[in-house]
Amino acid sequence: MLRVHPAWLLALALMGCKHVPTEKERRGAEIHFELGVQAQQSGNVKEAYMEFQKALELDPEYPEARNAIAILLHLSFNRPEEAITHYQKALEVRPSYSDAKTNLGNVYLSQERYSEAISLYEEALNDMLYPTPYIAQGNMGWALYKNGEVERGLQSIKAAVTTNPGFCLGYRNLGLIYDEQGAMEDSCRYFSRYREACPEEADAHLREGACLAKQGKLDAARESFTTCEAKAKTEALKDDCRRLRGAL
Repeated sequence: MLRVHPAWLLALALMGCKHVPTEKERRGAEIHFELGVQAQQSGNVKEAYMEFQKALELDPEYPEARNAIAILLHLSFNRPEEAITHYQKALEVRPSYSDAKTNLGNVYLSQERYSEAISLYEEALNDMLYPTPYIAQGNMGWALYKNGEVERGLQSIKAAVTTNPGFCLGYRNLGLIYDEQGAMEDSCRYFSRYREACPEEADAHLREGACLAKQGKLDAARESFTTCEAKAKTEALKDDCRRLRGAL
């Protein structure tokens, strides 16, 4: 009969065990996570990324850090496949993590994987404790529209702006959909709602101005483009506003 030395049994057992962070490691991970959040809020995405990485080195199953680093990978570094991996790991640890579901849905939406995105948004919306359902509702509406379900998409985005009347992206997308559908009056109405809800967004003034110009309301359009130029934070957007005003 083959006998296995106890030392080998111990070694095999250890190989099958995953590291459980100590209380000190967990606390260190939380500190690095908070530093990452602060860096991100300050606009320093590289520093934020490094801090989230340090948090995960100390606690690889820290779902908030997985979610945070995935957002950067997707939106700041254009590395969607890596972002997907982090979101999936976060959901393995916390299957009810609706923020991660919505954010993973956003990656799929950007990849035109509309059915997968819609499924995740629906899961998030079934969570009664999800604090920002209008995000999933609005993005699901856009995914439905891009998937060919125009009316369902419109109703979903309208539900989102009803839940949160300050949801800028919702008004913007409603204006875009109605514009693409040739419903100019509805398009202009929602671009105006976009500008009213988000007056500091130069893009809101740009889109309202372009819609007013299509309606022949040139003086109002000129005023919108002037405001757009004044509020634009990039030279490219300033140039667009100036060019459109000059074309009237």
